[in-house]
Amino acid sequence: MTASLIPNISKFDEVFDAGKSSQYRLTIQFALDGLSYALLDTQSSRLIALECYHSEMLTDSQFLFRTLDQALEQKGLNNKAFLSVTCIYDERINTLIPEPIFNDADKDKYLEFAFQIPDGYAIHSEKMASMPCFNVFAMPNTLKEKVLARWGNATFTHSSTLFINSVTHDPKQEAQVFVNVRNHDFDMVILKEGHLLFFNNFKYDTKEDFAYFLFFAMEQNGLSRQETTVQLSGLILPSSEIIDLCRHYVKNLIFVDDPHVLQVSDALKDVPFQYYYTLYHSLGLETRNQ
Repeated sequence: MTASLIPNISKFDEVFDAGKSSQYRLTIQFALDGLSYALLDTQSSRLIALECYHSEMLTDSQFLFRTLDQALEQKGLNNKAFLSVTCIYDERINTLIPEPIFNDADKDKYLEFAFQIPDGYAIHSEKMASMPCFNVFAMPNTLKEKVLARWGNATFTHSSTLFINSVTHDPKQEAQVFVNVRNHDFDMVILKEGHLLFFNNFKYDTKEDFAYFLFFAMEQNGLSRQETTVQLSGLILPSSEIIDLCRHYVKNLIFVDDPHVLQVSDALKDVPFQYYYTLYHSLGLETRNQ
């Protein structure tokens, strides 16, 4: 089986030069229906490339990596070294465990309680930067091994870790809702009085499903749809049917703002910022931590 190598999004600044890869930070986001990668030029602190692939054929880790391999080869980046490589794994086998009760030796049990772990997956944990808890998640061994064989300096994180850290680093006292949308599911975070009150993931097939899960979670946590701000990021547009429906019931529905931590190439100006919000946050975090 061979995936179509026609990307959904392919934007490269005119200054992009594969020969300068050693000054680029590469961030890759893997999901079981697609992948995205972005390049940050550290000399200018500017996001200079974004490429995204989506295919129902991308259903296993070997095929995901092969598609990445071919995509990078087309840009002359296949065997290049990068200043850093960060891999974001974007699958919903994860849970948050409060730090006081977390034991790394028990991390398998935390996930096995709620999920059936696929064969060939390993359990990982990472400390959340913005709160006293750990994110425990599963990812395919094969994918990690292939990445490390290519880039020994690669680091790994879960997409929900980035999302939660991005919305909790500067909390407000009033209740806030944050939603990060993918093709058929979304993560939802509720903050109240500066604390994480709620985190969950919901699968949806229709706009009615989306609205139901959003409204139900808000209601169960005592939030008013007329008073609480709901901020959206991810694969969703202001003109979508989901937004049209939700605006009938939620007064303050907004999209994530570009924080301008990094400069973004004009080549990406036609891509809605929320589409690559997670990749952007990962690269911005690396820049702040240099």
